Amino acid sequence: MKQYKAALLDMDGTLFDTKKGVIGALKEAIRDYGLKELEPEEEDQFIGPPIQKTIERFYGISEAEAIEAADVFRKYYREKDYVIVCDLYDGMRETLESLRAEGVKLCVASLKKEDMVKRICKHYGVEDLFDSIHGTDARDNLSKSDIIKICLDEVGVDLDDAVMIGDTVFDAMGAEKAGCKFLGVTYGYGFRTESDVAEYANIGTAKSADEIADFFC
Repeated sequence: MKQYKAALLDMDGTLFDTKKGVIGALKEAIRDYGLKELEPEEEDQFIGPPIQKTIERFYGISEAEAIEAADVFRKYYREKDYVIVCDLYDGMRETLESLRAEGVKLCVASLKKEDMVKRICKHYGVEDLFDSIHGTDARDNLSKSDIIKICLDEVGVDLDDAVMIGDTVFDAMGAEKAGCKFLGVTYGYGFRTESDVAEYANIGTAKSADEIADFFC
């Protein structure tokens, strides 16, 4: 098995289970914005992808309206501390420590706003386990592939020696566009089965956080 030099982890649904905080803030935002309340079975689709894109698609509103609603969501998410209402996935800390011990460079590459990503990592004491932490910019101009490249430039690892790890098509397609490898996880909110991951170029599937290390160590 190839010895990869860098692991890039998505935030929502891969590194952290952020559902409680995201949905809590979203419920307040859509109530304020006058949109219909979500049913429990409709919630998972809002975890991971850019929030304004999911709002636009789900509610059938314009891009401008979706951006406004997303801004209301982010206001609640930051100011009411929903951003830190989340949980590091079981086994993740041990996996990160194991990869570091093997000399693997660790990065967070998320489509979440960068200030939020860094705040979560600092709050839960994993900030120092990562060599690079990046999210998207204020107006979502950075794509997943852009963020992957920023991280790898920072740690000095070639794309061919890196693996993007994530639970959604955004992670898989971002890896493909950037030119790095992809490892799908099925414990988050996107991919549910190995067959879901198999639709995209990948080096495998991890069903739990501790299985991630198997592809590096």
